[in-house]
Amino acid sequence: MKAAVKVSVLMLTYNHSKYIADAIESVIRQKTNFPFELVIGEDCSTDDTARICREYQEKYPEIIRLTTSAENIGLQENFIRTYHQCTGKYMAICEGDDFWINKSKLQIQADFLDQHEEYSACFHRALNYYQEDGSKSIGNGGYQKKVNTVLDIINSNPITNVTVMFRRGLFGELPSWFSQVTSYDFAIHVLNAEQGDIYFMNKVMAVYRQHKESIWSMATTDKQILISVVNRQLLIAHYKDKNRSIYDKLVDTYTNGCIRLVHYYQSIRNEKKVRETESLILKVNPALSTEQLKEMEKIKQTPLKQRIAQQAFRIIKRIRQEISKYIPLPKI
Repeated sequence: MKAAVKVSVLMLTYNHSKYIADAIESVIRQKTNFPFELVIGEDCSTDDTARICREYQEKYPEIIRLTTSAENIGLQENFIRTYHQCTGKYMAICEGDDFWINKSKLQIQADFLDQHEEYSACFHRALNYYQEDGSKSIGNGGYQKKVNTVLDIINSNPITNVTVMFRRGLFGELPSWFSQVTSYDFAIHVLNAEQGDIYFMNKVMAVYRQHKESIWSMATTDKQILISVVNRQLLIAHYKDKNRSIYDKLVDTYTNGCIRLVHYYQSIRNEKKVRETESLILKVNPALSTEQLKEMEKIKQTPLKQRIAQQAFRIIKRIRQEISKYIPLPKI
């Protein structure tokens, strides 16, 4: 009898022909003492992505399952259908433009979850690779907490998709509103963290590739903020009558995000958008008066000492970026 799959690796891809081979290779080269599967959701790419995926699926039929589309269905629907194809006890994510650099990644994370049932998920550090200029940085530095509660995740999501492994189905079925999310990862991490804390591993085991074709890089400043705001709107409705502490934290971070949006619209003198965003804030904060809102919107002057420290940090960061261009990208 064939052993049950222990880990399902979910891979979403669209127009990743330049990167998809690296992503797939990094998964199939994993060394484990358990069966794992790679479930690829290919969303009707206009380049050679589908062909490359089919070739790999034909070469590794015991590992790879491929789902394709006759038409482009979008990120959310592609995630939902691919998620439902996964059968493992645990799930890991590797987008079609990212890749893993530690062949024991799945084994390390699965062993941890086996030994620590109190955790819903675990994640690790990633090397951020900026495709256009070749610079690199490493995320989740010394400030990163080892144990992250659901409130920590809501406050500032520290998890890069390519680094996470979580227990499949821990929170039940995907909520009916899931097709409306602007990015699936934040919602998944909050739903998981409600069931148990999320553990951080101080290991660099993946490359998170950032390039001009990515959804996040293509988004304008206001759209990047809106991605966060819309996801929090959905989660606020989900937790309103379910969990007060989670609801309150979501409202707080949602409000802060909207205020950042107000500041952006003020900077480009779009008063219509300012008023629309203010109405969003008041909708979830009915006890808040217009005067209180205006006071919250005032941009606080950063102390001189802090401004100097921030400028120094930016200079050091820029120097590191320039030096990092000469450091070779790790191999799969």
